[in-house]
Amino acid sequence: MLGKIALGLLGLVVVLAVLIAGLAGYRALRQGQAAERQALRGPNAIREAGFVRIGGIEQWVSIRGEDRSNPVLVVLHGGPGAAFQMITYEAIRPWERDFTVVQWDQRGAGRTFGRNGADGSGTLSIDRMADDGVEVVRHALARTGQKKALVLGVSWGSILGVQVARRSPELLHAYVGAGQVVDMAANEAVGYDGLMARLKARGETKAAEKLAAIGPPPYADMGLLLKERNILMAHPPASERGLYRNAVIAALSAPDTGLKDIRDWFGAGQFSLDRLYGEMMAYSDRTAPAPIPVPLVIIQGDEDIQTPTVLAREYFDKLEAPRKAFVILPGGGHSAVFAMPDAFHAALLKHVRPLARP
Repeated sequence: MLGKIALGLLGLVVVLAVLIAGLAGYRALRQGQAAERQALRGPNAIREAGFVRIGGIEQWVSIRGEDRSNPVLVVLHGGPGAAFQMITYEAIRPWERDFTVVQWDQRGAGRTFGRNGADGSGTLSIDRMADDGVEVVRHALARTGQKKALVLGVSWGSILGVQVARRSPELLHAYVGAGQVVDMAANEAVGYDGLMARLKARGETKAAEKLAAIGPPPYADMGLLLKERNILMAHPPASERGLYRNAVIAALSAPDTGLKDIRDWFGAGQFSLDRLYGEMMAYSDRTAPAPIPVPLVIIQGDEDIQTPTVLAREYFDKLEAPRKAFVILPGGGHSAVFAMPDAFHAALLKHVRPLARP
């Protein structure tokens, strides 16, 4: 009897080993295919990635493009703590034909968090991280030999991007906001009402009841905000259905990415939220915003209720800038930058790249 049990357990172990080996092999195949699509082989291409001393700690910076003479586009990712490189490389690859794209895992995010950990990440604040952003722009310009860059701030990154534009306008051709954060208290209030209206319009009675049970913001407890976000992510615009599943698949298939990198990515998100939640929720630039001393472009999905487009438009109208453009992506939500990559790329080419002409 014991012999039969032992043989059964041995068989189970063998089956599991075969399954694990098969999955590992399939993952390696997908990573190889992704690496081939990401390859940059032109004589003037630039492909650099590694740790750079930024703000007193080692931070991960990637610089990629098919032609280093193209305009430099520095992307400030969202979150906080949600580094883009590991999950958005397929969406951003076409941009690299027309821009030299710089991606940075911010303090407390992605590989930067993996290298430094919680104890070595230093201070996480809007002020500190905006200064980091200026350093990243300077590093990118030094590596490409250019004098100015375009800065794209996405969601949380748009808070930092506005600060970078105001602090170092001499380094920028223009500032571009997507999912532009204006005032977190107002964002949450307008977003809550927008989500409730969306659920009722779709006949999602149970989800509407769950949202009503959470109640309207402000949320002193981060757990309540996350519950509201879970409902929001489960009922996105049509353009963003399956977006988060696709992000997980992308992470598992990302070239030069190990399982530790994926674990660090998730750990960084929780760490950054814990450190920045209070300051982020108190953020406002709405009432009398200081001028943006460089050309300004805001690109919004018309169905964005996380950073509501109506507030972004109001903010845009108040802001003073040498030149301004407000671009709407029909059918786009908060993550239109990745869920609608072709439309977003087209907006960059039409409204942003011309601003980088000498």
